[in-house]
Amino acid sequence: MSAVFSLSSADTARLAAADLPPRVRELLGALIGLCHQALTAPLILTVEALEQTLLHDADHARNPQQQADLLGQRGQLHAFAGHFSDRMLDALADALARLREPIAPVVAAVTPPPLPGMLGLTLVAEHEVDRDLLLTEMVRRETLRSANALNLLGQRLGVVAGTPAFEADTLPLAPQALCAMVRKLAEQDALSADVQMALYRSFERQVLERLGDVLDRANALLAQHGILPGLVYTPYLARSSSTRRIITQSVGSGRSGRPSPRAPTPMTGWGSSAPAGSWSTLMQDALADATASGSSVGRTVPASSMLHEMLQRARQAPQPAAETAALPSAAVDAVLARLQGQASAASAMTDLQAAVVAQLRSEHGAQASLGSHDRDNLDLLRLLLQQVQQQQRPDPVPAALLARLQVPLARAAMADPGFFVRDEHPARELLNHVAEAGASWLGDDDVDPQLLQRLAQSVQGLLGQDARTPEAFAAANEEIQQHQRAAAHRAELAERRHVEAARGKERLELARRQANAQIDQCCDTQEPPRFVQTLLRQAWADALTLTRLRHGEDSPQWQQRLQQTERIAAITAEAASGDGATDAPLAAEVESALLQVGYHAEEAAAVARRLSTPGGEDESTSRTELSARLKAHARLGEHAGAQALANDATPRSEAEEACYQQLCALPFGSWFDIDDGEGTLRRQRLSWYSLLTCHVLFVNARGQKISETTLDALARQMDAGRAQLVTEDKGRLVDRAWQASLGALRTLAGHRPQEPNA
Repeated sequence: MSAVFSLSSADTARLAAADLPPRVRELLGALIGLCHQALTAPLILTVEALEQTLLHDADHARNPQQQADLLGQRGQLHAFAGHFSDRMLDALADALARLREPIAPVVAAVTPPPLPGMLGLTLVAEHEVDRDLLLTEMVRRETLRSANALNLLGQRLGVVAGTPAFEADTLPLAPQALCAMVRKLAEQDALSADVQMALYRSFERQVLERLGDVLDRANALLAQHGILPGLVYTPYLARSSSTRRIITQSVGSGRSGRPSPRAPTPMTGWGSSAPAGSWSTLMQDALADATASGSSVGRTVPASSMLHEMLQRARQAPQPAAETAALPSAAVDAVLARLQGQASAASAMTDLQAAVVAQLRSEHGAQASLGSHDRDNLDLLRLLLQQVQQQQRPDPVPAALLARLQVPLARAAMADPGFFVRDEHPARELLNHVAEAGASWLGDDDVDPQLLQRLAQSVQGLLGQDARTPEAFAAANEEIQQHQRAAAHRAELAERRHVEAARGKERLELARRQANAQIDQCCDTQEPPRFVQTLLRQAWADALTLTRLRHGEDSPQWQQRLQQTERIAAITAEAASGDGATDAPLAAEVESALLQVGYHAEEAAAVARRLSTPGGEDESTSRTELSARLKAHARLGEHAGAQALANDATPRSEAEEACYQQLCALPFGSWFDIDDGEGTLRRQRLSWYSLLTCHVLFVNARGQKISETTLDALARQMDAGRAQLVTEDKGRLVDRAWQASLGALRTLAGHRPQEPNA
């Protein structure tokens, strides 16, 4: 089943305004949705990683001037970071929507100017040359890495646009186009040359290095929609036949001579929107393993016949053929059709097989039996359903739906010889929908009662139809998919609210860090009394944090707060004396700022007097009383639980560090199976994480917030096996169940067990 991509209202309006045929509009909408899903996280991480780099450099600056310059450069990113990803995605969506319009090559935007000749010398800023050379090198590296995918996508988009194939300099998803978009946005926001250079390097690490996967997914999406589905690109090598044979056998192969698999792609879709696994590929792998193990199975027989031969070998004792009379498949289907119309259903496939044989013998005599292919199909279905049921939680509703599906599935498997080897069979899709509704990784809050009702209606409607036709299952699937698309949209809306709240906490935490950094700098320079430093780091830090959060670090309000901080440190650092007068204007400003962050008037006045008097002395209040009041006062943002999410101070091991680096490269929306503490895995969606605060947000399948943790803690869980990344090849329950069934069948047949893919 195709992944479900939702479009924003702006993208929908953009496509509606374009003069495009409905089919092209649908394809481009799917591509734009794919870009939103695949590139949103890398684009956000681009700016976050850049801010982290500038903060790190500022913390390790050699002198205050260099630190101020770096913090000033980071200040340029405040407005830019808030809309960078949205503007990039809008530019990309606009380029795709105008795919059929003639466009000029974008390579000039990222190509360095030619070297000037002797007769036309001009002065070129050094930073401009460095920027052009950097962008050109970025484009060159990524174009070489993704040459195959770019060629295929250029051909397919040429079909969509009704034009010749797109070259790399005109392809909207090519590195040239993306780098040109980044450069345009950076120049529009007037970022300094140093910030631009750092931005481009961060963009290469976070986006361009993942572009190959995005291009592969775009090619797969178009191929799935019928745009050149069998297209391959193999460059011609003019070599002798023996050389070509050696190259064909060796390139991309490991010791087994089989192609090395690519790293699995994390699953990011909602519900059952993970791409369907290729059952034909699974059968080819099993065929190759059987041949490599020296078995005669699979050498000359097709995949469907191989399954039947493996079943014969797996049976411990052959069925006596002399005492039985195999009935034709039509007679067996007639019995199944009658069982399908009955209200009750068998609790297991073994009961169903026994009921079919008993009915056949009551009608055709005691020697009646199933034909070999019919018996094999029922046995294969029994193996599959057993694996599915092992991954179900004790919920009576999905269990009853699975039981009622047994007869329709049996009829479909017997009527279609390719049921177990063909990709995306409608009957298997319906089985997957029902199975995942009762999957063991779901908690009570994850289950959608409306989906269960829709599944029950679809299964009930299927029981009244001829289950041998794929159209009956396809109609039932369409009703379920409509509901899932609506449910996915609701989940996205709920998730978006939690993500926005998490980003707000991140901004609060970053503002608090900057406020503390400014206070530490003043305390190190002026060295006010210890109690004054305590007041600065508790009460006054809240005032600085609120100002930074509301107005930003480029605002006059923030600059005023910094000047007030310096005045506080300078005044209180003076020795206390009998005639030391309080700075009344400063005291009024401090008191007003503290009132804004929730301090009572009496507390604010007491703190203000101490922060505006030499030595920090105040005869009207005692230090003990004021300290007790400050401890009882809730700090700004204390409810966010930032302290509880602090990273573990224990250094990470090499394996934990590898997990940490993997997490830092994951797209938002990746799914994890996480141990709930009782040995049960629960599926959770990593909706958002921050490279600056290391904060991680998890939601469930309905977009409801489940937990918050840190990248460090999650990396340690992954290393300990308590958190497992869900990949697309392992995302669908029915595909994993069939892979396990093949492994069990091959083991029973005497073959080597298949190694897992991940």
